Amino acid sequence: MKIAYFGTPQFSADFLEKILTDPELKEIEVALVITRPDQPVGRKQVLTPSAVKLLAEKFSIPINYMNGNNLTNQQFNNIDLALVYAFGKIIPADILQIPKYGFWNIHPSLLPKYRGPSPTTYPLLNGDKVTGVTLMKMDEKMDHGPIISQVEYAIGPDMRRPELETELTNVGFELFKKEILNVILAKAEGPLQGAGIQDHSQATYTKLLKKDDGFVEFQKIEDGIIEDGREIYNKFRALYPWPGIWTLVDDKRMKITDCAFADGKLVIKKVQFEGKNEIPFNPSIINV
Repeated sequence: MKIAYFGTPQFSADFLEKILTDPELKEIEVALVITRPDQPVGRKQVLTPSAVKLLAEKFSIPINYMNGNNLTNQQFNNIDLALVYAFGKIIPADILQIPKYGFWNIHPSLLPKYRGPSPTTYPLLNGDKVTGVTLMKMDEKMDHGPIISQVEYAIGPDMRRPELETELTNVGFELFKKEILNVILAKAEGPLQGAGIQDHSQATYTKLLKKDDGFVEFQKIEDGIIEDGREIYNKFRALYPWPGIWTLVDDKRMKITDCAFADGKLVIKKVQFEGKNEIPFNPSIINV
């Protein structure tokens, strides 16, 4: 079975590597990787390849980029299945129809909840105790297509976004592996049957994160302790490590880089002023 893989960030690269190295998936050939072009990163704006591109190069997999509608039907004529995990762009409708089994998407939420680009952020932001992974067959709308399979995952009370991304990647891989092995063993000749239609009336949506999303206006900090700090702590977990939560101290941006939550209180441990190194928090450095 030849598949095309669409993805960009590190956790998507981790997923791809699991496919490439799992001995039970030896009948799968990743014949093509689609990722974003190299992007300028950091203060020096150094052009940097995506994590998925680096992994594809390591395994000598052909790479292409999606800029507008540059993907062509010919590229997918020999592809049985396309798999998408954290790609971040809408796939053209004509391309979706080409692979025999269509396009599958690994979406790290319990669809139709948390459609959109930040599904691992919003459960933490909202203090959810349960999230999950959905394997779905894509249509031309964002996270809209029929559900192939779903599984729940319990969120730990101190879990931060990178850890949740890692855990849901592991869960999602096992979900994909189970379903793709069913297809291979059954030697199915077409798309999976019996997929569940989403209840679109229950859909909720996420947005792309921006630096300003991390702003928190602290009315009162005493000895590094914020009373009734659960909402702020959830925001810290959700936005860690970027954009992070931050406030203004004497018109300077102060980012909270480490904190803890106990007995309803947020305890600040480490902070970082813009352009400076991270330091242990000391109440004497602020006056808010």
